[in-house]
Amino acid sequence: MSLKWYVSPRMVALSADAPVLEAARAIESNNIGAVIVADKGRVVGIVTDRDLAVRVVGRGLDPKATTISEVMSTGVATLAPTDSQARAIRLMQTRKVRRIPLVEGERLVGIVTLDDLLLDEAAPIDRLTAIIQAQIGEGGPAESSRSPARKRSAARAEATYRRLVNQLQADAGIDAAAEAEAALEVVLDSIVRRLTPDEADDLISQLPSLLQPTLHAAPPGPDKTVTRDIIERELARRLDVEPTRAAHVVDAVGAALAQSVSAGQIDDIRIQLPSDLREIFPAVASTSHRRPSDR
Repeated sequence: MSLKWYVSPRMVALSADAPVLEAARAIESNNIGAVIVADKGRVVGIVTDRDLAVRVVGRGLDPKATTISEVMSTGVATLAPTDSQARAIRLMQTRKVRRIPLVEGERLVGIVTLDDLLLDEAAPIDRLTAIIQAQIGEGGPAESSRSPARKRSAARAEATYRRLVNQLQADAGIDAAAEAEAALEVVLDSIVRRLTPDEADDLISQLPSLLQPTLHAAPPGPDKTVTRDIIERELARRLDVEPTRAAHVVDAVGAALAQSVSAGQIDDIRIQLPSDLREIFPAVASTSHRRPSDR
């Protein structure tokens, strides 16, 4: 579904030179969590209720004398009404935000929020929950990176990722772990871009968590310009190897991935891919009991 349903003729937007008191009043009176900051209709920033609490109240600033420009966040991610809900979810998770202004050209026309997507059941709840979890990790009272729980979680994530890298090294006869990581990056990025957004999300969710942020940031597909020949040429360039060697490594990546995600997922991927890319992944029976790697 596109984001056109979140276009609103009554947008709450303020100028950057307005006092933060106006932003606080707008948030309260409209029962919203943030105000878009605009200059002649162009998005230049965003100020949230948390910004007001931390950057104004927390610093003891005068809300009447402090301008919004002093506390707003800039470099705001935006989307167009024609973009999909799936793309909004990916961008929220990648940028660790829960609100994305919608623009046509450079003109502000609406906003999509995580709450909107939750109410509209735009994705499985665990996917939307991941956005909130990512935000919690970005700020506020967060668990120390030195805590036992965080250390165990990081160790598990690293171990899962290393198992995949080691498997690829063994299958492809690659000596250096860095080369195996580069091969994973090239092949996975290409495959994700060739799939539909929903299928790409399903695949990414079964991969080691250390790979997921980069893959979620890939442009949404399906990009039909992606071919096996292009993947092999890029891999040959990155690894500085002959084309025949690159072709062997591509097949090894497919075999390693088939051991890391479910058989049903591999079947779904093969269905969407053209024949030249389908050959990368070995055909498996959908009744296989092989389980995805723990993340």
